[in-house]
Amino acid sequence: MKKSIIGISVVMSLSMLLSFTAAAESRMISAGSSVTELFFALNAQDNLVAVDVTSKHFNKQGKFAQLGYHRQLSAEGLMALAPTYLIGSDEMGPNSTLDLLTASNVKVITVPSGNTLADLDKRIDVIAELTHSQVQAKQVKRQAKQAILALKKSTPLTDKPSVLFLMISKDRAVTAAGKNTSIDEIITLSGAVNPANSVIESYKPLSYEAIIQLQPDYILVSDRDFLPYGSADKLSQDFPLLKATPAGAKGQIVAVQGSALIGGFGLESIALAKTLQLHYSQLQSQLQSQLQSQPQSQPQSQSQTHVQD
Repeated sequence: MKKSIIGISVVMSLSMLLSFTAAAESRMISAGSSVTELFFALNAQDNLVAVDVTSKHFNKQGKFAQLGYHRQLSAEGLMALAPTYLIGSDEMGPNSTLDLLTASNVKVITVPSGNTLADLDKRIDVIAELTHSQVQAKQVKRQAKQAILALKKSTPLTDKPSVLFLMISKDRAVTAAGKNTSIDEIITLSGAVNPANSVIESYKPLSYEAIIQLQPDYILVSDRDFLPYGSADKLSQDFPLLKATPAGAKGQIVAVQGSALIGGFGLESIALAKTLQLHYSQLQSQLQSQLQSQPQSQPQSQSQTHVQD
């Protein structure tokens, strides 16, 4: 009887040791900020050996190897890190790199993208299972749900502003975000309305005439697109037709963190929605104060503000 108990104990101990060793030897690469944010939210970042460039704000101390863009991964660079897992959204690639990694016995995991809370929960569950952090996952999911409910219940805006997201550059046609995009969900959660939602789906090029017809109160651009200009005025100088919109005329062109838009609706997306809601509310309050103090004067233009999560 004692020998049986001892034998069972030894087997259980060995199983636990092997499980621990396997977890300790996991070398994971995260391709996409919507994936990397979950490693940190679950306190599982010690599993990581590298992150892509969209996740560089999680790697300020240089603890992880820094890779290129998640859509343009290099097989040679990844293999040099001897990873056991590559984890990313359906945006990561190219497929030739993913195929080479799979052939080299690297487990390539594609997490759900999508723009709903249910999609985010599925993404959390995948990362939690890989990192054995299911307990933490319950708390992260609960906090995300509570934050979204709080945004929906909050009504600080007297009028819902019209907010349009544009991908803008001298080297390409202007692209707008319509329905079924993470930024569309962010705009809605912030208490605003995306005028492109009823016009286009996903990201599509829009003519300036179409943009002017939408008459957005605010234009959002990614911080990456905004950086070469440095201010709303300089951006409007290069794209003067934007001044035919209320957003361009008032300088209400807002730079937002691009990582909050990548790989589906995520935790950074929720934070951005909250920040935008506060931003709109503050500007509306300023405008109301100006109108009350100077009832006969024209509303003053609002200066551009760079929004950070």
